[in-house]
Amino acid sequence: MQDKNQTKIGFIYGLSVFMIWGVFPIYFKQLSALSATEIVAHRIVWSVLLLFLLLKFGRKLGAAEKILSNKKTTFWLFVTGVLIAANWWIYVYAVNIGKIVETSLGYFINPLINMLLGVLILKEKLSRAGKFAIAIVFVAIGVQIYDAGGLPIISIILPITFGFYSLIRKRLSVPSLEGLFVETALIAPIALVALFFVAASGQNHFSFSWFGLLIALCGPATVVPLLLFNSAATRLNLSTIGYLQYISPSMQLLLAVFYYGEQVSALKALSFLLIWSALAAVSFSAIYSKKSKISV
Repeated sequence: MQDKNQTKIGFIYGLSVFMIWGVFPIYFKQLSALSATEIVAHRIVWSVLLLFLLLKFGRKLGAAEKILSNKKTTFWLFVTGVLIAANWWIYVYAVNIGKIVETSLGYFINPLINMLLGVLILKEKLSRAGKFAIAIVFVAIGVQIYDAGGLPIISIILPITFGFYSLIRKRLSVPSLEGLFVETALIAPIALVALFFVAASGQNHFSFSWFGLLIALCGPATVVPLLLFNSAATRLNLSTIGYLQYISPSMQLLLAVFYYGEQVSALKALSFLLIWSALAAVSFSAIYSKKSKISV
């Protein structure tokens, strides 16, 4: 009974976090007066401050200091910090120039990019469904290239930066909260320099006002979903998390088309259908494989 309750709580947490990420475009659209660089710089700085307070009151700063004492781990967390900042930048930039559909496609591709990185770097073996799915991804990208007359940069960079970020973080095996604090703290000086130049150019938008508060919410908007995700991940199996993750790009696609009026060409719709068929193939293969093992 207790396990069922924990699963229900985990499902609520999981549903909540992916829905929050799904409506992120609405929040970042409110900050469209700022450049992507200024938004990401604020996101880094306010996240570091909030994470510091959480670790301080949770008496976990010692764990962060221990991570920093390891030079190799610190170096790789700096790399992941740069990767996640690049991911945030391209996402915010895309949202603010009206390319939410492309971000949605990128996050649908993300699980398949993770699969490809697993094969290329971790030497993992692919099932037939996995090989089919990756082949379909390349076909979908080809359709996008033909449709746009060039590489779909946003839809490619988003999953690649997050894919490498996830891969490195997985191999480091550091706690997520402490790891996020260290990686954002390491790139915080770069963010502060960026904000200094923004202010020096007369483009600073932060002030002690309601709009300033909206900017400062970049911190909680980053950290709170992560806390919810961690709580969900400890209560749900990976397959459930895997299915829930499609909520975010689905909501972003709906927002892009029906709320912000972004156009989806026939070829772009075809690329979505191809990606969805690839995801369906992998999902059905995983379910079938799991049932086969149970029957044996």
